[in-house]
Amino acid sequence: MESMFTALLEILKTPLRHDRGVKTDSSILLIYPPSRELDFREHLLDTFVPELDAKAIPYRLLDLTGFLFSGLSEEQIASLQEDEFEDYRWMQQGLSRRSEAALQARFTEEAAKIPGGNVFVFATVALYPVVRYGEVLRGMRDLEARIVLGFPGEERGGKLHFMNQADGANYLAVKLFAR
Repeated sequence: MESMFTALLEILKTPLRHDRGVKTDSSILLIYPPSRELDFREHLLDTFVPELDAKAIPYRLLDLTGFLFSGLSEEQIASLQEDEFEDYRWMQQGLSRRSEAALQARFTEEAAKIPGGNVFVFATVALYPVVRYGEVLRGMRDLEARIVLGFPGEERGGKLHFMNQADGANYLAVKLFAR
């Protein structure tokens, strides 16, 4: 875990440049085994964040615990419950689309609060299996901040798997692995 965060710190020391002719993805995936979720959070919050503070690297933290329900009204939840009995797959697809759109909006909101900074997204497992992070990040290339996303999973055969499920993948993102 430590070597992944050391490599991340080196990347974060380089300021974002948005004045280039070609738009590139500035997101970073921190890929670690799902069994190490608590280790990841502990290292991020107890060790890495104080280091960012000491080095005056601008950041915001986005904890996704409870995000799914905070973004839905009681009426939307009731509608989804009704849809579940009619067609579960349709309900899940609708929930995925809504959640991914809400997450993109939240990333945009957080990035606007810290132009040129970094938005650390953790507790991503809270949205499993509803959200495909590759799909969410695909639409985030115009942000004025880096999205640094905790990704409990692995790479198999050149494809990313989030919690052992194939993810839409974001092949332009920088990928750092915990070994």
